[in-house]
Amino acid sequence: MNTPMFYDSIIIIYNMPVEFAQIISTLDQRPNTTDPVPVFMDQNDAIAGIEHTNTHPADIRITESGTYVLIAAPQIGRKSGNGANSIDFWLRKNNKDIPNSNVRAVLRDDEEKDVIVNQSMMPFSAGDVINVMMAVERAGEGLGIEAIKTEGRPLIPSIIFSMHKIKDTVEGHWISTQKGTNKIWVEK
Repeated sequence: MNTPMFYDSIIIIYNMPVEFAQIISTLDQRPNTTDPVPVFMDQNDAIAGIEHTNTHPADIRITESGTYVLIAAPQIGRKSGNGANSIDFWLRKNNKDIPNSNVRAVLRDDEEKDVIVNQSMMPFSAGDVINVMMAVERAGEGLGIEAIKTEGRPLIPSIIFSMHKIKDTVEGHWISTQKGTNKIWVEK
């Protein structure tokens, strides 16, 4: 949707980005290895301008270049074991780990549940593939993400992944007008 803005007889048309996604998993996923594994997501709650299919449930494909905000919120738990056991979540782009994107949670018993948040904001190019990765410190204790079904309440997905585009990749910068109360975009 184009929104006209008027500044001193100049009309500026903002082209608002519409690329967004909210993707979830309704599945328990408990790695039986300490090697990194991708998180699978099996339901698109809302999606536009971004690709995700059940054919490749771990892949989120960028169709429009730009800067995006990504938020992954896994619901973690474990089935057995005593003592601290950690689980890590991070982001990958095109099969390469994104630096500084890891978060860790530690569960001490099988009664603990938690949601940890992993977020990032960065530019992506059309065709880039994003994955949420996870790894457990020790396998065999059922540590991972879990969907929780409660009577009379909505499903608690094992992960909620949200992203939206906040900037096109047009080169330029904002300048202030009218003593800094308004801004206009100047392209290079």
